Amino acid sequence: MNEVTARNRAAYDRIAADFAARNPEVPATYRALADEFGRRLAGPLLDLGCGTGRDLAFWAGRGAAPIGLDLSAAMLREAGRVGAPLVQGDLLRLPFRAGTVGGVWCSAALLHLPRAAAPAALAGIRRVLRPGGPLLLSVKEGEGEGWERWPGERADRFFAWYRAEEVEDLLRVAGFAPLRQRSDVSDHGQRWLCHLAEAA
Repeated sequence: MNEVTARNRAAYDRIAADFAARNPEVPATYRALADEFGRRLAGPLLDLGCGTGRDLAFWAGRGAAPIGLDLSAAMLREAGRVGAPLVQGDLLRLPFRAGTVGGVWCSAALLHLPRAAAPAALAGIRRVLRPGGPLLLSVKEGEGEGWERWPGERADRFFAWYRAEEVEDLLRVAGFAPLRQRSDVSDHGQRWLCHLAEAA
């Protein structure tokens, strides 16, 4: 495990309970794309970087069969309340067979990898997705990468920032067809990009 991954895992292990309390609701930007994602979903939904289970609960409530994967054991303990299958794992080493996932929901997870690792991560996501399967991908908008501590948190986390056109280029190279894109600004003034794509 590289230093970025190890430090991010330790950070989330430290802030898991507080993170769950501060992020109780699925953002409106995601909900705006959820209906189309759901229509395209055929098979199990893989929530990559599922964190404390907020989005797992959202999809379980809509009748999907979600599976959560996260790097942090503490975040997975919080997610255990949902009752969905959970896997501790790395976004760059997905422990699933090719073409076995009906859809991938990747909310604020890819952005914790160095930008140079994004193509490999997206290729891995494409590998496990069935053809035509949907991908929701959200990242922070901006440029560069580095360590950041959000207001009220007790640990630094690594973030990479992206422009919308960069994300679309990465998706196409990895074998996805971009479908929709939405943007949002959080209560902390963070700008977010949310992309819906399908496996070509």
